[in-house]
Amino acid sequence: MAAGLPVIASNYPLWETIVEGSKCGICVDPLNVQEISDAISYIINHPSDAQKMGCNGQKAVAEKYNWAIEEMKLINVYKGIK
Repeated sequence: MAAGLPVIASNYPLWETIVEGSKCGICVDPLNVQEISDAISYIINHPSDAQKMGCNGQKAVAEKYNWAIEEMKLINVYKGIK
């Protein structure tokens, strides 16, 4: 995501939340070869959509999925353990 590339990820619930929620890629059943192939083909054959997904991924990393954000969450957890 940080590299600005569209993501093809397994359809695990957490990853679906991140990838589909950020509109930065496609989630597929990791055991379904056809779904994986279709996702790759879609990204190759739809370059403008792929570019949008890549930009969305970079934006998600900059705004949500980065250490600065996670650091504050961790500090708040530590503060709550008194």
